[in-house]
Amino acid sequence: MAFEHAVIVGAGIGGLLSAAALAPRFARVTIVERDELPAGASHRRGVPQGEQMHALLAIGQDAFEELLPGIGQAWADAGAAWFDSTRDVASFSSQGWTARGPSEAWTFGIRRLVLESSVRERVRVIPNVSIVQGTVAGLQASGDRSRLTGVTVRGAEPSMIDADLVVDSSGRTSHAVQWIADLGYPPPAEHEIVSDIVYSTTVVRLPPDALRADIRGVLAPPTPAHPRGAVLLPCDAGLHQIVALAQNASRAPADRDEFLTHLEDATTPVVAEAARRAEFVGEPKPFKVRGTRRVRWEDMASRPEGFVAIGDAVLALNPIYGQGMSVAAVEALAMRDEVARARTDDATGLAGRIQESFRATLDFVFDSGLRSDAHYPATTLHGVQAPPPPKSRVLGALATEDWKVAVAMRYVSHDFSAASLQRPEIQARVRAWISSGRGVRHNDPAVIPKPFAGKPLPR
Repeated sequence: MAFEHAVIVGAGIGGLLSAAALAPRFARVTIVERDELPAGASHRRGVPQGEQMHALLAIGQDAFEELLPGIGQAWADAGAAWFDSTRDVASFSSQGWTARGPSEAWTFGIRRLVLESSVRERVRVIPNVSIVQGTVAGLQASGDRSRLTGVTVRGAEPSMIDADLVVDSSGRTSHAVQWIADLGYPPPAEHEIVSDIVYSTTVVRLPPDALRADIRGVLAPPTPAHPRGAVLLPCDAGLHQIVALAQNASRAPADRDEFLTHLEDATTPVVAEAARRAEFVGEPKPFKVRGTRRVRWEDMASRPEGFVAIGDAVLALNPIYGQGMSVAAVEALAMRDEVARARTDDATGLAGRIQESFRATLDFVFDSGLRSDAHYPATTLHGVQAPPPPKSRVLGALATEDWKVAVAMRYVSHDFSAASLQRPEIQARVRAWISSGRGVRHNDPAVIPKPFAGKPLPR
């Protein structure tokens, strides 16, 4: 037996993965998307950042692959870069260059429009999934408003689509809070970190000797003491993306001269030096993001049956950390598993259980961002309090010398879990470092240390 019909609002990554997650247990899955979707890897209005490179975290890649087997090979066939995120990418932090060594956190570098096109084509061929163009304008509910019965749609026929489950994957611009209020329910609480992120991106071709042979990319994120950062990473078709970014800022670099000036003021000159030698494929494109916002759907004491929010409609993240797609993929996988366990003759509570299954991921990712962003001087918080500053900077300092500790720290962000830092080997290395009294040596922003060799630290 199967559930009858699921409607998904939005054909972005969260919506497409939701369709893949629900298709095995629903007779029909309909995605409603306001944009006219391109046939291939082309720009669409609803994704202005389509030319931006995206590097999925390891946990996100695993979830993509489980929902759409073979998608990694599709990205490789589309020309995506494939690199070890801890050995091949040099990272400069407030304490210096993070040690590089082999890991199991390999990742694809690929522009959003290429990645999304590959996913969309995989979802289009699922027999019981359809995509219709239109704009969802609200929710329909039973007479007592205890259960959703569908959605209303502008610009499509029919103008009302019946559904047993509605999944909102409409992103940062979601209207679901208002839709739920229109049905008479108190809106969910919202927590927000307003850190005013600005960034400009451009795609370039680098000359073969622009980077040392052991370096595929460079990360130099902003810090509270130095709020301008720079990023250079490989993407598809042999291209690289360069990003000039800042927090607690009012505007992003708007032209090439401003872009290069910003890069020169970043924490390391390495990206600026590469940029000056690069062939710009296009002009820098500026963006501004207010910060991170979490809508606490899972905490609602009273909610209609049949509604789930996913992706940026639940947690819209600071883009500096590159977590959004991976969070959506983990959520979609959790939704698949909840639906697989459900009885098709009684869906009572299913949507609530799905929403609750996201909690652990949302808690970890939001709290990580809060610890990082709350201590910028101009950041403001709504609904949450700033955590105390860290009592020790030992891990960050040790990570500039010990590649295994550096890899374990990187796994924390790749796996949405701090378990890697609790391993006895890592704890022993920390104790030895503290006892030694050693300090940071690799903190010259212009000199990137060589990587270490060895057997990859297991995830």
